[in-house]
Amino acid sequence: MTDPGHHPLGRASAKALLNYAVAALLIGPALTLLLAGVYAPDVGVIFLGSMSMLAVGLIGGLFLQRDRIGLAIHTLIYGVCLAATVIAVFTGGVQSPAIMLYPALILMYGGLSQARAGIRLALLVSLLCVGLWLADGQGWLPAATHVPSAIHLVHAVLIFGLMAALMAFINQASWRQMHALNAVGRELSDYTQLLEKNTGLLERAQSMAHMGSWVGDIAADKITPTPAGCRILGLPVGSQLSFRRYLAHVHVDDRAAVKTSWQAALTQGLFDGEHRLIVNGNVQWVRQRAEIVFDSHHQPQSALGIVQDITPHKRTQMALKASEERYRTLIEWSPDAILVHRHTHIMYANPAALKLFGAPDLQSLLRKRTTDLIHPTCLESQRSRMMRIERGEPLPPTAEARFVKLDSTEIDVEVQGTAIEFDGEPAIHVSIRDITQRKQLENEIRQLAFYDTLTTLPNRRLLDDRLGQAITANRRSGQFGALMFLDLDNFKPLNDIHGHAVGDLLLVEAASRLKTCVREMDTVARFGGDEFVVLLAELDTDWQKARQVADQIARKIKLAMAKPYVLPTLGRADRPQRIEHRCTSSIGVVVFASAHAHADELTKWADAAMYQAKNEGRNRICFSEHSDNEVLDNYFFDNHFPDDIKG
Repeated sequence: MTDPGHHPLGRASAKALLNYAVAALLIGPALTLLLAGVYAPDVGVIFLGSMSMLAVGLIGGLFLQRDRIGLAIHTLIYGVCLAATVIAVFTGGVQSPAIMLYPALILMYGGLSQARAGIRLALLVSLLCVGLWLADGQGWLPAATHVPSAIHLVHAVLIFGLMAALMAFINQASWRQMHALNAVGRELSDYTQLLEKNTGLLERAQSMAHMGSWVGDIAADKITPTPAGCRILGLPVGSQLSFRRYLAHVHVDDRAAVKTSWQAALTQGLFDGEHRLIVNGNVQWVRQRAEIVFDSHHQPQSALGIVQDITPHKRTQMALKASEERYRTLIEWSPDAILVHRHTHIMYANPAALKLFGAPDLQSLLRKRTTDLIHPTCLESQRSRMMRIERGEPLPPTAEARFVKLDSTEIDVEVQGTAIEFDGEPAIHVSIRDITQRKQLENEIRQLAFYDTLTTLPNRRLLDDRLGQAITANRRSGQFGALMFLDLDNFKPLNDIHGHAVGDLLLVEAASRLKTCVREMDTVARFGGDEFVVLLAELDTDWQKARQVADQIARKIKLAMAKPYVLPTLGRADRPQRIEHRCTSSIGVVVFASAHAHADELTKWADAAMYQAKNEGRNRICFSEHSDNEVLDNYFFDNHFPDDIKG
């Protein structure tokens, strides 16, 4: 049994509406009997129908008084439905005025219960109507009894009143829920933004300081680093580890000292020291500092610590102490390409640099200058960066640029430079990392975000952006534009018969045809499903000419889309099959100016024009009436306001 307490109307509203319904079932039959005594005392069906309605109202009211709302709903709806059907049998079948109760019952049932309940009742009354129609056609129904129009009037007024009450209750319930949801949504959004802001600031600050943090549960022997701490320790984000597992990452020469310092901290309350870690096979210097929290019995309970990557600092110290040969030994094994140059003359290159630039030997690269390896579009920024390094000015540690290999192949790289001494003279050490694949991945992500994966056309997000740009451009140039909505006719049968794979092939072909029908500056987008949108920008400053151009392009599109599509199907591998499918298009067009054009309104008007084309028989073009209204609005605007206001 359906519980209205879970419906948007709410239990109280549903109960109030049911009280109105019960009152109508008690008052209506009483008035009917009273009027029948005056106008039709001999009509027995009026007495029978009125008594049936009274019985239904009394039983439903009894259930309602006992708070059996679900049972009251079913009793009132199906009871009235049965009584109305009996009355219809004696008063003309499907032509009986009693039939007007059916739609009211469907709406009330759906509003009080669920949409599915209303649908089931709609199917039931449809079957009842078919049965009455068949019975009437076979002559099985008794001769229709005339019912005075005054009685019909009373019934209509009561039904209309119930419908108005239902709409009022639904509107109030919807408004209350929308208000509550909006309030909750705003609150959640504020909390989310604040959390994201604080988390982002913390991550940014830690990243800038090459620092992370961690929380330790000493009793559970569990250490939980932050994301920045995980990156420093070479762990996946979200990892947890024990003290023993952490010691396993400590360099073997430092492991005993770290263990001793930690044992002392469990007594003294402070852990502070530097040591080496093995991270992804590499030695990394870190500084750890932690404070221990004790309970009332001075037993260690938890720890809060920071970990800082001091590897660059340590490497600088070692570089200052080490000889040039030691320096060369280290960078020979670096996975990053490393160059040492002085005033753009390359003095040294490691094997990774030879591999990166495709040099057969070291001399091939030493004959080049760094400017020969930089793409012309990045040359000026890289020159500036080199000069700032030479002057010792602060700058971001890394930069992205485009370089050129010896075979002229272009690569995207991330470069990091620092001033050093080489052979006793100032030079610049440059680390170069190939990020071509990462850039390609970023482009693929952008493609997924702004383009339809099937047709490679712009998607709705990119269309909205270009429509806004077109409106702005038209406003500057004073030209008109046009927006077209297209929907493929007869597309669904292709999917139903041959499957979505064949339907996808048709959509790809349709997208290709659309692109051939428009100018290079225009936009063709897939709006969703088998709907496409064409944006025509800067057609003409004269509205009539702009409309003619839009009409010509729309006709060209209509003809192109109507041509047969020859598509392969999934037949046998040794016998490939092809089908021919005809699929026309319904096109809605709105020609817009600039002064009053809004993207959301243009989309709505073009969509409405497209549906008008479908309703008028499909395979046709319909222009939105708002195209003419825009012209009138702009004429009034241009002739009734001074130029300084219009500007």
